[in-house]
Amino acid sequence: MKLKTMLPSLTIFLLPAVAMAEGHSHDHNHDHGTSGFYGHLHVKILYDHVYKAGEADEEIDEAYTHSHLEMGYGFGNGFSVNTNIELEGEPAGHDHGGGGATLDGSNRYFEDEPLFIRALTANYDKDYFGAYAGKFDPVISFDQHVMPGMYGYQIVDEYTVREKIGVGGYGKLKAGDFGTHRLDVSTFFADTTFLSNSILYERGVNHKSDGGVSNTDNFSSVAVSLGGSDFYSLKSNIPEGLSYRIGYAHQAAGEGDETSEDRYTFSGQYEHVFTSDLKGRILGEVVHINHLNGEAPHDRTYATVGAELSYQQWVLGSTYTYINNENPEDADEAQNGEVFQASLGYLFGNGITVGAGYKYQEEEGEKNYRIGAMIGYSLAF
Repeated sequence: MKLKTMLPSLTIFLLPAVAMAEGHSHDHNHDHGTSGFYGHLHVKILYDHVYKAGEADEEIDEAYTHSHLEMGYGFGNGFSVNTNIELEGEPAGHDHGGGGATLDGSNRYFEDEPLFIRALTANYDKDYFGAYAGKFDPVISFDQHVMPGMYGYQIVDEYTVREKIGVGGYGKLKAGDFGTHRLDVSTFFADTTFLSNSILYERGVNHKSDGGVSNTDNFSSVAVSLGGSDFYSLKSNIPEGLSYRIGYAHQAAGEGDETSEDRYTFSGQYEHVFTSDLKGRILGEVVHINHLNGEAPHDRTYATVGAELSYQQWVLGSTYTYINNENPEDADEAQNGEVFQASLGYLFGNGITVGAGYKYQEEEGEKNYRIGAMIGYSLAF
């Protein structure tokens, strides 16, 4: 079913249905301590004009959405159930859903966009520790939505370890002025249940025979990360506004893979409040992947820097990512790349955001230039 025939009715239905709900912040780190029903709705619709590309067939207009609805219910005793339902459109050239389709010069409007359950977990949370089981994204580095700019999430989406079945847990250390630190550990394998499929656009059920790292049907893949924030400079020399995460993930070889994949991540961010109206933040993230996707000779490093400046309700954000490839057996795969994006947005008091942006990318020797507009809606309840 084509999403472009359903999106207006879906949007009209969803927004008023939750418009009167009260605020509740959402969390991407599997920590849920609230009693009762809670959730977070985020709708983002982008319209891009690709004005220059390596092939004339790639110079198109396209509209797509990156939206999710997170919901949960807390039983008041530390136990909760949580889900993340995602409607994930993609710019042409990506391949998590329908975005990898061959281009023929035709414009693309909400085509091949899957609606699926990205996460579904049972959780137990206390002040200093917690555990979870089900389908989730292992905690390794910064969440993709931390990246500034309306296109910032897209580069992270290329390398995120996502949609795994497994178990995990975390422990917290509250060190006063020296911050709060959290250790996350999980073991997992690729989702091969019916939840790996989608509706609107069917991705198909993932099977062990399809191969791919972590697609093993056993707990042979692991992720470990340490993150910290909430520093206070009264008794320490650590700047307030600093946060970090250091991570490691091992994804075991699946059927047809040459070897397993290992990745190492380091992420840091600094936020500063200049005045009540003016705030800024800078961040950096390095993700090094040995044996990308189980290919023995292929290593890749993503190095990203970003900045954001907000004044009252205006937000200016940008990121730059350098992609370093090492593959002595394939010259095309060994080509380095880069992605730059920047945008200016305005946040209305009712949860609506509008913005305009620019994105340049060069990957695998192909260049792509686009400008775009975005409208979003966010509501916590």
